[in-house]
Amino acid sequence: MTGALASEWLKLRSARSTWYVLGAVVASVLLMAVFTRYVVNLWEGLPAERRAGLRAAEPERLVLLPVQICAAVLGVLTITSEYATGMIRTSLVAVPRRGAVLAAKAVAVAAVALAAGQASVFAAFFAGRAVVGDRPIHGFTAPLAGELPEMLATGLSPMVLALVGLGLGTVLRSTAGAVTCVVVLLYVVPRFAVALPAPWNARVGSVLLEDLTRQLAGEVPMAVGLGRAGAGIGLSPPAALAVMALYVVVALGAAAAVLGRRDVR
Repeated sequence: MTGALASEWLKLRSARSTWYVLGAVVASVLLMAVFTRYVVNLWEGLPAERRAGLRAAEPERLVLLPVQICAAVLGVLTITSEYATGMIRTSLVAVPRRGAVLAAKAVAVAAVALAAGQASVFAAFFAGRAVVGDRPIHGFTAPLAGELPEMLATGLSPMVLALVGLGLGTVLRSTAGAVTCVVVLLYVVPRFAVALPAPWNARVGSVLLEDLTRQLAGEVPMAVGLGRAGAGIGLSPPAALAVMALYVVVALGAAAAVLGRRDVR
């Protein structure tokens, strides 16, 4: 297993697509700094009596959207690039135990996605606070100690998306198909769920990936937050974490079953 892990780490590290994805993560953090500068300019242009009413999303939350997509793409490419180049045959000849190959890929991609997720959240936080300075802008004044639990929780979601992407990529063996499935699951299905009649919009939404990230951070499901469902519906942070883990188990379980039974082409 150690040899398989070292091999997968080397492949992931040497793939150009990995660095492109990480470059997109860095660009997303820089974009959050530009966004914060825009919020500061907007705040300074307002009359003093209207400044307290200015609301804007915190950069450490906003950066999750592109980083989650980047992590999912990284997870998909970890396996589909090998199918596209035929490298998967070499991998399975070198390590005949297909489950060990998949497990090694999962550990390698999870480590990179977790590091990228946590680093991007903290980088966006510190960049945002540096741009805001001592201006009392709503949402930008909470100290690091107060935001730390939420930031650590939400920084986990890119790792979950990367592993779900790895599972889908293994099952579908198609980069475009797997990335499309992840995007639909993460951002399209929740919008349809919100349109369902209450309280099913909140009940269904509470087990979808986007709302699980919100609930992991201690927030309510999207339908409840928008006032389209009553309060009291949703999962606690530990329950949300358990459901997120179930997504990973199902995705990698399906991937292991498919990879172990079919021939490699």
